[in-house]
Amino acid sequence: MKELLGITLKRECPTRWSARQDAVNAILEQFDGFLQLLENLYEDGTQTSETQNDAYSLLQNVMNFNFITLLDFWHAVLSKIDRIQKRLQDPSMNFHDAALDLEGLQQRLSSIREDVCITAVNAANVLCEKLGIRIEGRIKRRKQMPGENAGDAGLAAVEEITRIMKSVIDRLIQEMTTRFGRLKTLDEKFVFLFNISKLFANDTSNDIQQHCATLADFYKTDIDGTELFVEISDCSRLLKTRPDATPSSTLELLSFIISYGNDIFPNLRIALQIMLTISVSVASCERSFSKLKIILTYLRASMGQERLSDLALLSIEKELVETINFDDVIDNFASARSRKVVL
Repeated sequence: MKELLGITLKRECPTRWSARQDAVNAILEQFDGFLQLLENLYEDGTQTSETQNDAYSLLQNVMNFNFITLLDFWHAVLSKIDRIQKRLQDPSMNFHDAALDLEGLQQRLSSIREDVCITAVNAANVLCEKLGIRIEGRIKRRKQMPGENAGDAGLAAVEEITRIMKSVIDRLIQEMTTRFGRLKTLDEKFVFLFNISKLFANDTSNDIQQHCATLADFYKTDIDGTELFVEISDCSRLLKTRPDATPSSTLELLSFIISYGNDIFPNLRIALQIMLTISVSVASCERSFSKLKIILTYLRASMGQERLSDLALLSIEKELVETINFDDVIDNFASARSRKVVL
């Protein structure tokens, strides 16, 4: 396959959405060449019987109307999901932007629900006609009761595969609503802190006061809602006299507050720190466990905990490690370990 098509089929990874997109693209981009390769393997008498049987089995499953339709369908759907999931792994991403991106993805999937199914079916019809693949429906066998005259129902292939694709999109939207409901709830509690210009506007004081009370009810042991509103008002007055120090982001606002001292705006500082430390995804944690699996092999079973942690840290922070001059590190280590010998 590498020699004839210049590609390799990608393995589907259950924990990485990008792997699903790569697996679909690898077949879709070279579909004609992939079919020709399977035919050559099946007809090649020099191949083993096992290889020929596998090639024939794959060929029969690939040259199918449902497979071709779903291939184009998943390409359209996964490409949109892949863009968002890569964005969610950005270290600079906050949960407010993540909630907006996920909401936009849900709206996008809802808007293309009809069009993506029609496009996939039309593309499959053209390709099936080109390859001479028959589009057949199936017979739905009905269990008849004594005296019942109802017969078996014939289901058209196009209608059945369209129903499947629409149910898939509906399930995706439902799962996104369920799984990211907590993220949306957090966004509703902290959203007023993200908009800096609106946060310090006088005409929205009532809304800000209500948001402060809601946030304090959720974090009762950390934040006082009344004090938080007063601190926001006082901070607004300080910023009005310092137009050059006006922050443009929540991180800059936190830096401005800390520069005044940790005890000047304690509730606002704690609220910003909680907001900025809430993780959007667990991608970093998953990468850490993946690194440990690579480092701690069966040949290194006797490795101690301290050495394993150090090697994992070096592997995870690879970009930073590559900028370090190890000659200076070795010199510092040698000077610290040097011993004076009395002659």
